[in-house]
Amino acid sequence: MENKVSPRTAPSLTGRAAAPVAIGLPVYNGEPYIHEALESLLGQTGVDFEVHIADNCSDDGTEDLCRELAARDERVVYHRRSRNVGVTANHNLLVDEVRSPYFTWAASDDAYRPDRLVKLYDALRQRPEAVLSFSSATQIGSDGEEVGSWDDVCDTGHADPISRLRDLIAMQHENYHCYGLFRREALRRTQLLPPVKNNDRILVAELALHGPFVEVRERLLLHRLHERRLTQCTSQREWYRTQRTDDRKVILPNVEEAGWYLRAVRRSPLSIADRGRAMLALHPWFRANAVPMARNVAKAAVEGARLAAGGRTRS
Repeated sequence: MENKVSPRTAPSLTGRAAAPVAIGLPVYNGEPYIHEALESLLGQTGVDFEVHIADNCSDDGTEDLCRELAARDERVVYHRRSRNVGVTANHNLLVDEVRSPYFTWAASDDAYRPDRLVKLYDALRQRPEAVLSFSSATQIGSDGEEVGSWDDVCDTGHADPISRLRDLIAMQHENYHCYGLFRREALRRTQLLPPVKNNDRILVAELALHGPFVEVRERLLLHRLHERRLTQCTSQREWYRTQRTDDRKVILPNVEEAGWYLRAVRRSPLSIADRGRAMLALHPWFRANAVPMARNVAKAAVEGARLAAGGRTRS
């Protein structure tokens, strides 16, 4: 099958101003799904947008496909990183590389219904206090077959930020909110995605302290579940070894996550009293992670002693 994206007529943008919506597509070796993902993104109707592809040094056919597409469609901007910066940094850099007031991350293995972007855009514009709009989703398999669905079970539209946080922390749910449309100025006030495996949950919890979310309860996102997904094929510790770009030797994954949640509350625009309430709302997470955090500390102590002994031996 020839890997070509169908030509599209670009919407007229006002002068050289940024389109109102920027789609950031971070990718590393996006075959075999990136062709379908780009087709669905460029098929969006009803709103002007740009697609910014951040290629994290792919070594498959991703670069050729994306460069050819960018040459033909003025809505597409292709960035190739000079080195592999890790999955987290590749996502975060996109937020400052675009200029549009609305921003969404798109996965290179997902697809959109043609009216998803405009419905998220309209929903967010109609709720000036909201910081994020999102839709329900259809889950698809590796061959595009429907395998399930997702609807939000959290009250992320609640007027009280602590209620929003409590639901996101305490309830069992898949976090598809991060595939929604962000008000970029609100997103930039957060820590963005921290360098830990469950970073999307931390970001969404932090964003909920900045404003409510607005839901479009239609299955407009096609979210692909397959065995090559990074979150599926990488353990928490392996994620640190392969995706972190620092040279830290001792790893405390759950302890680090705890720190990022606490920083999210401290950095929030809440009053002192509400920050105290937010700290209490984190209690279910700390209770569930108490044993893993204790194991982190114990394992780190053993690893630290081993490293210290090795250093003494070499000297």
